[in-house]
Amino acid sequence: MKRLFSISIFSSLIVVLVLSSAVLAQNDIDKLFKDTRLLSKKALSMAANIFSKDEFENGVDFLADAEALFKKNGQPEEIQQNLASAAEFFNKAMEKTKTLNTSFGDLMKIRQLALNVEGNSADAKIWSEGEDNFISAVEDYNDKDNEGFQKYAKKAESNYKDAELAGIKQKFLGDLKASIAQAEDKDLNKYAPIGLKKSKQAVEEIETILNANRYDTLKSKNVMKQAIYEINHGLYLEDVFKKMKDNDKTQEDLVLMWEEPLVKIAGVYKLEPALDKGSDELTSKIISNINSDQSKIQKLAAENQKLSSEIESLTKSVQDYKTKLADAENQNKKLATDSESLKSSLETANKSIEEFKTKFAQLESENVKFKAQSDIMEKNAQIIENVSKLFSPSEAEVNRNGDLIVIRLVNIVFPTGKATLEPQYFNLLAKVQKALQLFPNGTYVIEGHTDGQGDYQKNLDLSQQRANSVFQYFISSMGAEASKITTAGLGGTKPIANNSTEEGRAKNRRIEIVVNPHFETAK
Repeated sequence: MKRLFSISIFSSLIVVLVLSSAVLAQNDIDKLFKDTRLLSKKALSMAANIFSKDEFENGVDFLADAEALFKKNGQPEEIQQNLASAAEFFNKAMEKTKTLNTSFGDLMKIRQLALNVEGNSADAKIWSEGEDNFISAVEDYNDKDNEGFQKYAKKAESNYKDAELAGIKQKFLGDLKASIAQAEDKDLNKYAPIGLKKSKQAVEEIETILNANRYDTLKSKNVMKQAIYEINHGLYLEDVFKKMKDNDKTQEDLVLMWEEPLVKIAGVYKLEPALDKGSDELTSKIISNINSDQSKIQKLAAENQKLSSEIESLTKSVQDYKTKLADAENQNKKLATDSESLKSSLETANKSIEEFKTKFAQLESENVKFKAQSDIMEKNAQIIENVSKLFSPSEAEVNRNGDLIVIRLVNIVFPTGKATLEPQYFNLLAKVQKALQLFPNGTYVIEGHTDGQGDYQKNLDLSQQRANSVFQYFISSMGAEASKITTAGLGGTKPIANNSTEEGRAKNRRIEIVVNPHFETAK
């Protein structure tokens, strides 16, 4: 009944259109084309071209005829008749499909995923193979050939998945490949071959990502974004090189142009812009200064926040005292007629004023003390930073542990089962001695550590012996004050890495110098 009703509606529409002699407006024709094409896509997404092939193809033919007439400026009435007929057949195909495709639910979902990314146009050949296998699956299903049905359905599923992947690749790589082609047309391979090569490698990387997981779009977008950047950067370089050529500029001009910003930044930090051996050293100095400034800014921001909070508190206190003072003055005015009361009130007011002055002076004193304490803390922080700069990462790690400073000598390795300190480590220990001299009031603990293998007590003894070896070297070879240094053998009780691997055990066999700096504090 629904199908007959639908046919009746479109038949009536045809009759009305045939009888109408009015010329259709252009926007009416456009809307009819749009609606009919949407019906065509909907029917295709339902696989009406397979389940109701004749009706679907008739709809396609009528739509093609309407488009051909439109291109030839044919009669609007005839164009609309063809569109109405196309719509009628598409609706017939969809109605018929609804009763047939229930047994192909999973395959239909996979097919729809491919259509959603236009896989049918991205790889027309594999899509066509999928449609052919789908048709064969439908035929075998209708013939109750379950084995054939399963075989062709599986093939169609594979085809549609390949088409979907092609569609996704087209979506991500279409514009990128076009940009690469345009870049090659502009001789980018001549002016910026490295950037162009990276862009081409990005195409391969995106394909690898999508082959592994076609839905990993975020990672693909990030790679594509970098590839587009490489192309645009290359085009910029090409423009620079061409302008240099047009203006008879030399390679020296180019280097000087690119060195100019570096020289300006160096000037800000009052660095000597020495570039006779390249820019690496100057760049490193600038970065070091920037990092130092950022660290200082962060510290100052924290201190400023704290000071702002205290100033706000002080301001509130001052305001409170001002309010109290104003109240006292008002009270004095009210007691003007009573000399005794006035005298008493004046004394009270004067006392309040003196208390306020005393408290205000105390607050000012505390503010000065806080400033002094902040200066000392900054000085102490600079000392710790200087200690860190004495060592390379391969020699030692310098860390804070509350008020203590731990110098972990990652480069000192003792022979297995021995506590002999080899000469190759004397230079490193000299750096340690230099670091300890930065803490004139400090006391130090030399800790020996082993891995977790072997006998517990033997490990404690061995770690103590190793700590003693370092201690003896400091005392005998470097003249360190023995009264400031103690030793501790901790065996394998404090691992810093996994004892189940050789690498982890090697890290656990270490010497650590624990420094209690006894920093100066504000008085």
